[in-house]
Amino acid sequence: MADRSASATLLRVVTSPLKTLDALGEQGLFYGRVVGSVPATLRRYKKELLRLIAEMGMGAGALALVGGSAVIVGSITFFAGAVAAAQGFESSSNIGVGSLAPLLAAYFTARLSTPLLAGVALAVTIGAATTSQIGSMRISEEIDALEVMSVPSMRYLVTTRVLAGLIVITPLYIFASLAGFLADYLILVFFYDTGAGNFSHYFFLYLSPLDIVFAYIQVIAMVIVVMSIHTYYGYTAGGGPAGVGEAVGRSVRSSLSGVMIVNLLVAMALYANFNTFHLAG
Repeated sequence: MADRSASATLLRVVTSPLKTLDALGEQGLFYGRVVGSVPATLRRYKKELLRLIAEMGMGAGALALVGGSAVIVGSITFFAGAVAAAQGFESSSNIGVGSLAPLLAAYFTARLSTPLLAGVALAVTIGAATTSQIGSMRISEEIDALEVMSVPSMRYLVTTRVLAGLIVITPLYIFASLAGFLADYLILVFFYDTGAGNFSHYFFLYLSPLDIVFAYIQVIAMVIVVMSIHTYYGYTAGGGPAGVGEAVGRSVRSSLSGVMIVNLLVAMALYANFNTFHLAG
């Protein structure tokens, strides 16, 4: 009995890395098919792409009643900007330079909180909804029905959603950035009495346009990773409603990890070659 248990344990240890490698290879092939089907999708499914853009931007059902994804993403970045402003003022006041709080607000809001939280919000709203939609279609055999009708399900369901996410993120990112900057202004000027002139001077002095461009590049990279991961888990879901729920949970965990990793790698690649922070009066 002990020998059987030891053999089973050894077999699991040996096969576990092989299963992981096989799963990574399967995902890689899936993502390659998505990229390869982009030109055909743009030619044949323009109406579906427009429908998905409207759905992702404004949401559906109860989500649309509160303003859709734009309001959710904007709310998250607004309160993140408020926290950055408050922490920056309190920290700088402790060393007697509270007037420099707009410097810290501009630096952290543009470089860190807005792109990172925009990616997280995308994963837990649009990404999770995408996984549940495609997963529900898989278990109800709607995807098989599309294939029977000679409709390429990969292009119609997956590639369109990845492209829609890339298009929708531009106005969402602009809205999120404005919400974060508005929070910085309201907290520092009206709550901490920093002074509108002092805020404008230091905030725009240290808010480099390149920081906003680099943050946008980070968000684009995160959107590609998030939408690819969520469409993969939805497309390969199985096991009924419970399987769809499990796929949503796995996709959210994977995409959140992907957001952090991509944010780090892209930031290292960009800011290692461009120094946009110069301490000057």
